[in-house]
Amino acid sequence: MAAVLSLCAEQASAQLIRAPLDTGFVRTSSISMTVDEMLGSQKSRLTGEPILGPGYPALWIAEVQYKPVRHLFMNVTDPATRQTKRELVWYMIYRVIPRDYTELAGDSRDSLLDKLQNPNLKPDNTIDNPEGFPLQVPRFVLRGDDDGEQQFYQDEVNLQIQRSVFVREFKERSADLRLLNSVQAISEVINPVSVTDPNPLQSAAYGVAVWRNVDPKIDYLTVIMSGFSNAYRISQNDAGETIFEHKVIEQKFGRPGDIYNQQESEFRVVGNPQWHYRQRRANVSVPQFQDILRNVPATAAVTEAP
Repeated sequence: MAAVLSLCAEQASAQLIRAPLDTGFVRTSSISMTVDEMLGSQKSRLTGEPILGPGYPALWIAEVQYKPVRHLFMNVTDPATRQTKRELVWYMIYRVIPRDYTELAGDSRDSLLDKLQNPNLKPDNTIDNPEGFPLQVPRFVLRGDDDGEQQFYQDEVNLQIQRSVFVREFKERSADLRLLNSVQAISEVINPVSVTDPNPLQSAAYGVAVWRNVDPKIDYLTVIMSGFSNAYRISQNDAGETIFEHKVIEQKFGRPGDIYNQQESEFRVVGNPQWHYRQRRANVSVPQFQDILRNVPATAAVTEAP
């Protein structure tokens, strides 16, 4: 079985799944998933070995395409004071396409599915299955990467800004398109789009991430996009503390310029997006959850130290 899984892993890394880029979209995350991630808790993992989850079939991932970061001067009204002031708002337009990661295996997909559905690998689950579908919860963080301390800006929800961006970006096709903020974009993960679909963009959902009061001196920045996969990793650091990480997309940008004459044409996309694991806070109430997730058979032999 190990040889077959190794073969699938090699072919998975070679298969590329992405929709075409058009109308100003310049990068796609494609999707990235190893067989080890697909196995998740089906694979027995030794103490000290990172735990990957949740594994097939609960595991999901989406392709994310986006335009470069842009900014726009606009009048913004404070909902509390009702005062309006002109400010420079940063934003990024994106679209999301749910994908089937088993298609990464290409011609070996049937063989991969046989292994992922092997009943002998299923963990002993004593907890009831969750009801309903998992949720996609987009979140965008802009990080300033200039020398010194990093600066972080959370994506904001502001309907006034959202409407202004929509008119600017999609005025010619506004009748058949809806631009979502990060709350409206929360949705159930259903029906992945196949690599064989002749028009994958018809299933895409469009959204906007908004950042306000960004330091105008920032020259280098990274947009961290989370909520587009439920893959996680649990490990231990050198101090023995449990580290929880989730899978995110990162895209770097450059912005050479000055604070006095800010032009959005100064934004440059630097390199390609990368999927990787990023640390997050988590509270787990399930007793001995690591033993459960490691899927170590209860009858496994214990070797005593000499």
